[in-house]
Amino acid sequence: ITHGRDAMLASLGFLAGEQVEGSGFLFNGSITGPAINHFQQVPTFFWVSLGVGVVLTEVVRINMAWQTPFEANRLFLLKDAHVPGDYSWDPLGIGTAKSPAKMKGSKMKELNNGRLAMIAIAGLVGQELNTGINILPGNAALGQGQLPALEVECAGAINEAACAKAFEAALLAL
Repeated sequence: ITHGRDAMLASLGFLAGEQVEGSGFLFNGSITGPAINHFQQVPTFFWVSLGVGVVLTEVVRINMAWQTPFEANRLFLLKDAHVPGDYSWDPLGIGTAKSPAKMKGSKMKELNNGRLAMIAIAGLVGQELNTGINILPGNAALGQGQLPALEVECAGAINEAACAKAFEAALLAL
């Protein structure tokens, strides 16, 4: 369930990150190019803050779900009362006041959507690694045969901003 939730957020973030790139909404517009290259452009302070947040979240999750190894008869045992995926945080009230049958159906939907999201993020990353251009505008340009103009402009270019401008010009020609 956790990996599915992560994949759903990653898929959304991958597409949303490309739509706000260079807008000044985040990081003063310094993040440009395909989402696959955004990782290297994000300031170090963000990654340190994110790492601290992940560590704190994981510590809370481990304390809620796993038995203490010194008190259990074996290692790596979940607590008897723990339900996988339930961490007592439901700000929208999605899981409250539901019958057990409806809750089981909701959990299966989340599990299936998480599996689909894992496949989706793999496809998004694969397409950007293969083409080197943004996902959504890239589909329009590839469908209209504008990719050769982009390849000529970006051949051997180190500057991603120049490639982005060439790509925008190719899209305007559509």
